[in-house]
This record gives sequence, C-alpha cells and structure tokens, in this order.
Amino acid sequence: MLKSACVAPILGRAVMVFLSVVMPVFAAPPSAPATQVAGVPTRDDVVARVNKAVEFYRQNGREKTIAELNRRDGAFAKGMDYVDLHDLSGVCIAHPRSPELVGQNRLDTADPRGKRFIREIIDAARTHSEGWVTYLRENPNNGRIEHKIAYWAVHDGLIFKAGTYDTTG
Repeated sequence: MLKSACVAPILGRAVMVFLSVVMPVFAAPPSAPATQVAGVPTRDDVVARVNKAVEFYRQNGREKTIAELNRRDGAFAKGMDYVDLHDLSGVCIAHPRSPELVGQNRLDTADPRGKRFIREIIDAARTHSEGWVTYLRENPNNGRIEHKIAYWAVHDGLIFKAGTYDTTG
C-alpha cells in the first residue's frame, strides 16, 4: 500500500510533464510555419492569391484572365508568389514565370522523386473543388531543391494554382 501511494504521485507528475511537452506538438496546426521568412508567401497568402485570381475570372472572363495570368508583371505575379493555370487534362494555360510551359500537357511532369504532382491535382479535382499538394521543386531564391506546398482551386473547368516553399526546414 505504501509503495503504490508513493508511485502514484510520481507517475502522475511524469504523465503531466509528458503531456505538457507532447500536446502542444499535436495541437499546433500543421500549416503553421515555425517562423515567417521575409518575402516568402504564407499559406494564407497563397490561398488569398488563388481566390483573387478566381474572382478576377468571375468578373472579367476567361480570355482576360488568361492574358493577366500570363503577364510576368501582372496582378497575380509578385516574385515567387504567382498563380498558374491548367485545364483538367493537364495542359498549362497560363504561367507568368515559365511561359515556355504554356500549351504543354504537364500531366506526367514529375518532381525529383518521381511524384507526378499535376496528375495528383487533376485526380483530386475530379472530386474536390480545392486542395493542397506538396512536391519537390528548385527554389528560385536559393537554387536548392525544397518542398513546395501548392494550393489549387477548380473554377469553370480550370485549375488555379499557387504555392510557397516550406521554410521550416
């Protein structure tokens, strides 16, 4: 009896210490970066940029939106924070940073580990109106292969996509 009476408070304290260390890890949202790096869009910035492009499309139509999304200095291209546009078959319709991709079917485009991220987006777009995809890409700011986190939304048969790089290391 004496032995179990002494162990219970120690065990209780050990559990409390464990929970105080582990629970914040589980409670923290997975999208929250450890620190914000200057000039790198947050996930909220990425979602907002896509939503603004979709709203621009609603107000201005397909042709004007495609023209704007193809402009390197357009309203939806600010450094590495830009929106590109694909159709549901994987053809790139607009890309302000890589105009050579426009008109190409990118369905089988793969990252360095072989992940076909455009195909993954299109497969998901069949049953979801929006989502996230993570893949490896060269970060143009530092030349390193890093995880790119992209948000996409489907509107009128087009996939509006923007991303950011995982700066949490």
